[in-house]
Amino acid sequence: MSYAVGIDLGTTYTVVACVKDGEAQALENEAGEYLIPSVVSFLPSGEVQVGHAAKQRRLLDPKSTIYSIKRLIGRAWNSADVQEACKRFPFELREGPGQGSLVVARGESYTLPEISAYVLRKALATATQALQGPVTRAVITVPANFNDLQRAATKVAGRVAGLDVVQILNEPTAAALAYGYGRGTDERIAIFDFGGGTFDITILNLSGNVFEVIATAGNTFLGGDDLDWSISERMAEAFLRQHRYDPHTDPTAMERLRIAAETLKIKLSSQSNGFIEVADVATGAGGRAMHFAYSMARHELNLLVDPMLDSAFEVCERALSAANLTPTLLDQVILVGGTTRIPRVRERVTDYFSRVPLDSVHAEEVVALGAAIQAMNITDSVAPSYLEDKSEESLPATSVLAGNQRASLDFPLLSRASTQRSMGDPISESPYTMHVDLPNVVTRNPAQISAAPTLEPLRIPTPPIPFHSPHAPDPLPPPSSAFGLPSLPALSPLSSVPPPLRRSSPNVAALLASPSIAPLLDPSRGRGEGSSAAGNPNSFLPFAPIDTSHSRPVLLDVTPLSLCVETVGGYCDVLVAKNTPVPCEQTRIFVTAQTNQTTVRVRVAQGESKYFEDNTHLGEVHLVGLPQALRGEVTIAVTFSIDAEGIIHVRAYDPSTGNEAQARLQLIGLSTEQEANHLRSRQELQTLV
Repeated sequence: MSYAVGIDLGTTYTVVACVKDGEAQALENEAGEYLIPSVVSFLPSGEVQVGHAAKQRRLLDPKSTIYSIKRLIGRAWNSADVQEACKRFPFELREGPGQGSLVVARGESYTLPEISAYVLRKALATATQALQGPVTRAVITVPANFNDLQRAATKVAGRVAGLDVVQILNEPTAAALAYGYGRGTDERIAIFDFGGGTFDITILNLSGNVFEVIATAGNTFLGGDDLDWSISERMAEAFLRQHRYDPHTDPTAMERLRIAAETLKIKLSSQSNGFIEVADVATGAGGRAMHFAYSMARHELNLLVDPMLDSAFEVCERALSAANLTPTLLDQVILVGGTTRIPRVRERVTDYFSRVPLDSVHAEEVVALGAAIQAMNITDSVAPSYLEDKSEESLPATSVLAGNQRASLDFPLLSRASTQRSMGDPISESPYTMHVDLPNVVTRNPAQISAAPTLEPLRIPTPPIPFHSPHAPDPLPPPSSAFGLPSLPALSPLSSVPPPLRRSSPNVAALLASPSIAPLLDPSRGRGEGSSAAGNPNSFLPFAPIDTSHSRPVLLDVTPLSLCVETVGGYCDVLVAKNTPVPCEQTRIFVTAQTNQTTVRVRVAQGESKYFEDNTHLGEVHLVGLPQALRGEVTIAVTFSIDAEGIIHVRAYDPSTGNEAQARLQLIGLSTEQEANHLRSRQELQTLV
């Protein structure tokens, strides 16, 4: 049989998990390691190393060893974050087609999704070996605050790696699924997700098996990598004082210090003082090897962590404000991401939310485990003998479920074999009996979302002219028709302009087949040294094994960023505001900005600035062949639709002629299916070691 897996594609580490024989577990390699460093090294032989071996090559060949690419994927070359990365990384970055970024290793150029695909191939190989069977499908997680380009680029990376990506799932939603799936609780929780490269805060309502995101906010360039960088800069200053040699002039020397900085950070998470020695950091006069010893106290680490946490709590304030909540109104706070293992992080999170956060499940596993549960829920990746027919169910309001299988499984969903993890957390098991429904993805108003096929944008040889919106500032004298738009033809499907679709409150009683059932987390499982689970009054409480059934999980998410189009004067007209429930669709009418204008370019961006250029430019749709008329007399309807994965579809429509351009937005740096197929073919020619 073929398995479906959940993959947490992280900035620094990647984890793959699967539900197998009734157990959701992080999958290990032959050495018993489940954390896969998200590092790719190109060898002189032409082979490609990924994972732990590649991470070691950062010490030997930093110019050909690529890491932390997740922070840059889907970002334009001229963005401030990419330009800052060019200064930090020892490997070469350069501009690619379509404003994308490329990395260069051993004379070859690689797109960022292609680098991520190597990491996914390693995860795929780990899963295939652990499961002793083929793996073809995956749910891949992304930060909740990822924009459309970043989500689409991640999906491309999965395809290049040879995976059928059945869903792109937000990391906090995956963590909530691992926490609440099958518990039947009714509570409001916050997911505090502080990883290696990104920070997210997501607030959800859990009502039985309905997981509804209320608000989300984040910073996709804030994480443990920045702390490693700060520590390594302090080391570099000490090295310069000690040896009168600036390690910044030597990429290999700085890589040795940065890896040592990460090791020191981990030490200080479990002890009050840390000491590290690094041999052969650099070579001095006469070939003399320069060694380095460095010590740091935890209070010094806290001084570096605190400014990062200040930024994180500013993000929390935005999310809470959007949800009309205060920190004390939350029922639970769940820690996710490796950076939350730092004691100072847990201390300040406790102070901010006025409650001890939950950390009973390993913070670096929980996202992959939730993704694995969702992969099981939307595929038939359990053994065929477990399947039995079930009549199709429907949900109230406009939600639909496309699947109709049911599986009866006896399993502890979040237990694993009784072994020691590489991070030192002891394991225990607790058997429960559950009946689990296997749904496909939940969508709302699917006909609106999928009625039109996705096409490439129309290409036109002449420079297009921007158009005017009555909703944005206009530096030109507006025509009268801009204030009183002409009525659309009766036959036009866009004869009325609806407001953004809002999700109605779910009918929990109808959605849930039963009340609460056993928790999915084993309360006796600690996380090794430094774990606060043992004395945590908010840790998961033990339940007696039970035998019951529950409904399919319903995941209701929001869009993390506002969607807008460019209008005259370089302003933005917002069509879908951030934190709008998805799926959704919105249409707005625009008028031409010049007399006899026959061409319109609809430029689309994501972000919160009123100025278009300050936001993330996603792509554009071209509409040609408009009838010649006076300024403001030709109307154009522009529709955004956002699917359940947060992927945006855009179309522009001239109601008077029926002329329509319809497109999935162009991907920065990788714009066609043909290119993706080419990259996949190139990957297949390279041996992964």
